[in-house]
Amino acid sequence: MGTSLSRRMGNLLLGQDKRQRVRATQALLTVLLDLVLATIAGVGVWLGVLEGRLVLLWTVLTLAGVLGFYVLVRSGLNLRFESDPALTLPQGVFSVFSTVGAYLMCGPVRGASMLALAVTLSFGMFALRLRQVVGLSLFAVVLLGIAMAGAHWQWPQRYPAGEEVMHFLLMAVLLPSIAVLAGQLSRLRHKLRQHGAELEEALEKNRQLAIRDELTGLHNRRHVLELMQLEAQRAERSGRPLCLALLDIDHFKRVNDQHGHARGDEVLRAFAACASVALRDTDTLGRWGGEEFIVMLPETPADAAVGVLARVHRQMAELRFDAFDAGLRVSFSAGIAVFQPGESLAAAIERADQAMYAAKQAGRDRSVVAKPPSPRLVAPMRQAVPSSAP
Repeated sequence: MGTSLSRRMGNLLLGQDKRQRVRATQALLTVLLDLVLATIAGVGVWLGVLEGRLVLLWTVLTLAGVLGFYVLVRSGLNLRFESDPALTLPQGVFSVFSTVGAYLMCGPVRGASMLALAVTLSFGMFALRLRQVVGLSLFAVVLLGIAMAGAHWQWPQRYPAGEEVMHFLLMAVLLPSIAVLAGQLSRLRHKLRQHGAELEEALEKNRQLAIRDELTGLHNRRHVLELMQLEAQRAERSGRPLCLALLDIDHFKRVNDQHGHARGDEVLRAFAACASVALRDTDTLGRWGGEEFIVMLPETPADAAVGVLARVHRQMAELRFDAFDAGLRVSFSAGIAVFQPGESLAAAIERADQAMYAAKQAGRDRSVVAKPPSPRLVAPMRQAVPSSAP
């Protein structure tokens, strides 16, 4: 129960989106840090070191600002700032103003408040670009210098010129040094992102090489078999029809003999592209080998599968190869098998193969539906299929 309550509280405070949770967490940590600083400032008031009126003003303004950033993140409005959805730069600018205000508030212990500027830039260097960190650093130095000069002019005894000059020189050296370090980290982050992108691209290329046919770009035989196995199991559970079709380009050997294998490869690529366009989005086309292709048609009865392949036949009839033979026409013969529950995938493909040869014997450029398997062949295999029921 405690875990469930903490999860609900976490979702309430941080949301459920992973990236937004990180941003909301950072915003809440900033709120917590400023609450701690406000408490320390309250101790200073109690000790008589700080003025209560100034501490109260700084606390109200600072907490209102950081809570405002949290509300922006939690509400999702930060996502409108696509270049900086974490609002790192706006929070950095606000933190500079808040720290300069703390410097003026702290009086005799104001030197300690300048550490907050270093913390602000340290946080920024992990998210901001180099020029942004440098700009934020210069802005902090200039704003702090103006505040110091104004404080000395208004209260010269409380803010002696010598102390202000020393404080300013210290920050003028420290903040640019942090900016230089930020630049090095920025370049390192860029290289890491670049290496990560290159690694991801290489892994994707390897994955595509493992599942794609190099010539046509279609799924290769191994991968299409894996997909068909999954779809066959789904058809077993749901009882919905699944059709498999083997397609063989008619007289392809004649193309190779007359025009060469390079032109034959062009025909294979053109056939794959043309068939892909004609098929439905739910269908899967793969290269079976040589000039043979296989199509998986999920949730499709035999008559609908014939209609789908008829569209492919019509599309292929319009295909032209004017670059090397204007008179060349490419057709294909297809065998369609309806996968039967309890039947092995290999048996269904074999029936589609036999139907394809029947289509060739019947004159080519047509589709033939295979006869269903004998019940005596299917029944024993149905018993061998493991049940998915618990």
